[in-house]
Amino acid sequence: MSENFEFEKGTVAGAFTDSYVADTEHMTGLDFTPDFLAFLKRYNGGTPKKRFFRLDKNVKVLEFFLCLEPNYSESDFGGTDIGVVWSQIEDRLNESLVPFASVFAGDFLCFDYEDNDEPKIVLWNHDLSDEGEPVTEPIADSFEEFLSMLTDDDGEKS
Repeated sequence: MSENFEFEKGTVAGAFTDSYVADTEHMTGLDFTPDFLAFLKRYNGGTPKKRFFRLDKNVKVLEFFLCLEPNYSESDFGGTDIGVVWSQIEDRLNESLVPFASVFAGDFLCFDYEDNDEPKIVLWNHDLSDEGEPVTEPIADSFEEFLSMLTDDDGEKS
């Protein structure tokens, strides 16, 4: 992971174990990429200070990255745990999608493993998705590419 990110104070969850990673991967049926796991181990969720990205002519706002929170039922970060969020929307996803960040207005950024082992980044539209019929828009070819797209509010690249 080439970028250093700054996060809003108090928005990053604590540590997690490799066994919790394995449990979450088993639940979703998908394995996290090494670059995403490195990102989680370093930051584990949170609201980045650079949170804007372009989708066509629109600017989207990343509200927060999801985290891995083993004590999700007792933690302030439980509602942002990847497994918790996945379980809330799984009926409107498919077997190749797993959410990793919340986007303003109820959408999620997801890894899309449909084409290969290196997932693409897509925006899952909660308004248009139905049970078993997710509606997504392509964002980036990799997690690293997506991270490089994030800007602050004046449009300066990270």
